[in-house]
Amino acid sequence: MTRQDRQYWMGGNRSYEQDRFFEESLDKSLWQKAEGPENWDACWYTGMPDPEFFSQVGPERKINHIPGNNALTVKSRLYRSLMDLRDRVERQEKGGKHLTDRLAFVPKVFSMPEDYHAFQQTALDNPDKRWLLKPKNAARGKGIQLVGDPADVPMESSWMVQEYLENPHTMHGRKYVLRLYVLVSSVSPFRVYLYHQGFAKLASMPYDEENANNPYSYLTNPDVNALNLDADVPVEFVDFERYRAWLREQGHDDEALFAKIEDMVALTCLAALEPMRERSRVIGADTRGCYELMGIDCLIDADIKPWILECNLSPSLEVCAGPESGGDIEERIKGSIVADMVEMLGLNRSPNKEQRGSVVEQLVRETQTELASSGGFRNLIPGANPSEYLPFMALPRLSDWVVAQALSDRPLKQPRLERWVAEETFSEDQVYLYDTRLGHLSSLNETASLIWLMATEGAGPDDIASALVESALKSMPSAPDAWAIRNDVWNTLADWVNNRFLIQSEQTTSNSAPVEAQPPVPETSAMMSMALSCGRFRARFYTDSAPLVNRIEHLFEPMAVHDEAGKDSLPRLEIVRDIPGFTLILDGQVVHSRLPLSGVAQALADCLAAHAAKHHDIAVDAGLVSRQDSDHPLFMISHCRLDLRDTLTLALADRWQGGYGRGAILNAAEDCQVESLSLPLLHRAEGEGFEVAKAATSQHSGLVRALLVPTEESLSEANGIQSLAVNEALTHLIASCCAQGGVPLDAHGFSRLSGWLEGCERYLVDMNNLEAAAEALSARNSDKVPQRLSGSR
Repeated sequence: MTRQDRQYWMGGNRSYEQDRFFEESLDKSLWQKAEGPENWDACWYTGMPDPEFFSQVGPERKINHIPGNNALTVKSRLYRSLMDLRDRVERQEKGGKHLTDRLAFVPKVFSMPEDYHAFQQTALDNPDKRWLLKPKNAARGKGIQLVGDPADVPMESSWMVQEYLENPHTMHGRKYVLRLYVLVSSVSPFRVYLYHQGFAKLASMPYDEENANNPYSYLTNPDVNALNLDADVPVEFVDFERYRAWLREQGHDDEALFAKIEDMVALTCLAALEPMRERSRVIGADTRGCYELMGIDCLIDADIKPWILECNLSPSLEVCAGPESGGDIEERIKGSIVADMVEMLGLNRSPNKEQRGSVVEQLVRETQTELASSGGFRNLIPGANPSEYLPFMALPRLSDWVVAQALSDRPLKQPRLERWVAEETFSEDQVYLYDTRLGHLSSLNETASLIWLMATEGAGPDDIASALVESALKSMPSAPDAWAIRNDVWNTLADWVNNRFLIQSEQTTSNSAPVEAQPPVPETSAMMSMALSCGRFRARFYTDSAPLVNRIEHLFEPMAVHDEAGKDSLPRLEIVRDIPGFTLILDGQVVHSRLPLSGVAQALADCLAAHAAKHHDIAVDAGLVSRQDSDHPLFMISHCRLDLRDTLTLALADRWQGGYGRGAILNAAEDCQVESLSLPLLHRAEGEGFEVAKAATSQHSGLVRALLVPTEESLSEANGIQSLAVNEALTHLIASCCAQGGVPLDAHGFSRLSGWLEGCERYLVDMNNLEAAAEALSARNSDKVPQRLSGSR
């Protein structure tokens, strides 16, 4: 019997379900369980381990993660990785499309806060498009929700917005997502596999565009749908064998679909290749001991086209479905995935410490051995046609190249390179590189100078390496290490490609002229400039954000005035795009920062109201509503309940067909007229989770008949209103009042406000009995209402 001298350790966010298949797959005659993380030969870690774990890995000590995998497994990073790949390939093709078009499988993503303004512009340009709000680094459907009002999207860096795919293919009327199991077994050379089995994960409710806010209709995550107590089968998994048979029954070409899926998976993994290699280098990880099993989710649309949604680190190995809805098959498939992976990685074979043959022979033999024992995993990279994915690599490393060359059925052309953002200049025998993006100049040593000059003149990496080897043979007493020189050349060129100094040049017979790289298209802007009048305050308002202009221009138009004195004579009030959100500035002083789009109207109105009073005026942030006949007195509505805000104002205006607005000035003059500020109103839309702004309908002055205080507590009075004493009314109104400069009222102002309230009627209004309250208030309306401020000058 073989002695158990190899140890495995399992750590991280452990659970029996996550560990058991790995533990069951290990040959018990070769492995024993380690007592702790200090000494192991194989580590199975759920989640991402700390960097120090990777200092222990190597060919004989393996861990199930690759440094830098967050380029795929963090949702916003996945999109950025794919966009970086697309940008590079698009530049390589010089206007061609046959490679770039293969990358059109990812919904658009906006990462907060840096993409906040780009998202608002896109939402403005596409008003009918829907969006999903997602946490960047969560799993199992946590926190995912449809966006109601784009202006309410949070700006915190933990959030992203993803384009909602409107036309999903459905299975038995229900939306579904395919769960793919993908293994990156090696970074150098790069090897990627897709397991032949996986699952269609079904939503628990029929897909209905009219009911898309129902998470059980548009989300397929089993953890979400397990909460649907109304569904007969809340969690249902359909394995690929049954899924593909069903596709064929529906008249679809399942082979064509899965060929697209395989290409999508390979290209997705390629997008993270250089970030994984670079992160491994930085933390000193020997990638020969690293591998990664991921769960990739993709959606199939009505045209039977796959779209990638997310890549999951440490995919769930828990059996989610019940036996009657695919649970038995789910368990068998997940168990076989891990068992085949363990076998392919050689964990159940005794380590072979003998290294026979050249480095090239060892690399090829290692790859061929892995392919021969891949079980249910289908190799995508290097794949049946190893040259297919070489143009998508920034530049193949030498290990990628020699394996592709060995497995290809025809000779491969060496990659050729051309300048991208770098230009060279010479000083004596030295080459200097100038980075045209950063304005940075760097010098190259003699060998690097030769590599640069030969590469930019069209020589391939191996041609350059051969020239260096020949030169070394003439100058060195012993034979140089040809592999080391060759490897250095490939790595040097790859570093330059990653820095965008160079780029692969597509080898084509086309005579089309090179297309210069175009700068990014600037965000659409629309300058808004208007003079605003609010009480005694006038300012020139500016902004250049099109989504903001679209949202607020109509709200503040009632306050717009002609600026006879010229734009330079007024204080400058501006709202600028910032990261995150917007910043409100008055005459160079920041008034409010980090404003979401949905909060700008409120912040701007607050700023205007705070500056509306002069001398002994009193500014009141409250609603104003009048009857249809403008000669009737006004009603003032307290804003003491922020959750109700302008609800009562708009409700009464709707019933009376009258004018409405927000904000008033209690005039310091003896006649005590109340002047409307005509600020926009904000209220919560019925049945929605976001606020809607409305412009004031008129700008007028008048006398206030009554102060109204809304309440959601049912009143005993049948007519829906209840009288308030002056002191009670003060408690509801005082917080909404300010003097010049936005400061609280002093003793004199407080006395004047109290005197003014004595001349008003004052009522609580039952929000549960609005019809009766509106009728009762209307009956009390009259033309002659005495209004004088006591304690005036």
